Amino acid sequence: MLKKKILTILCFSSIISAGIPDMHPMVKSAILPGWGESAENSVVRARIFRLTETMLWIGYVGVNMFSNHAETQYQSFAAIHAGIDPQGKDHSYWVDIGNYPDINTYNDEHLRFRETENLYALNGEWNWNWDSDENRNEFETLRINSDLLALTGKFVIGGIVMNHIVSAIDALYLNRLEKIESISFMPVISMDGYYNMRLQLDFNF
Repeated sequence: MLKKKILTILCFSSIISAGIPDMHPMVKSAILPGWGESAENSVVRARIFRLTETMLWIGYVGVNMFSNHAETQYQSFAAIHAGIDPQGKDHSYWVDIGNYPDINTYNDEHLRFRETENLYALNGEWNWNWDSDENRNEFETLRINSDLLALTGKFVIGGIVMNHIVSAIDALYLNRLEKIESISFMPVISMDGYYNMRLQLDFNF
């Protein structure tokens, strides 16, 4: 499913890049990093942004695949060694079963602190009872690894967004730089006798 979404995004970007030639370079790079740089004939910059985008998406797909595999692994492990039904359980449930040996110990502790809103119903749907502390600790290690991989995926998405923003800013810079007709330095003598240099940029709009 994730691969199909990524392929759809890449195909959509390719269609856009082929069909809208008059779009501003900054907008082009915001959509597809490197596209605006290509429009400004900056081949090396375009290649860098495109390669970065490709590597980030490959990293995102890989991290999510490992995270999903690890999630399936720890849920199956808990079903075997704690007798739980993994269907319809939220993330907080998986955290709780890794911290308590069974549902009664969990509920008793929360009753002592009068946290009745956090209690699990003793109807069989939420029950768990670990066969050993070693297996509970192993489950917790598997769950934490899965969560870390999922968190890494979020950071990679942040990197993808940042790559789009930086590429857009870079394309805008190249576009403005192209419009500079001349750069000159002029000596200026102030009234108090000090010498200064003035930078003059002539733009073609």
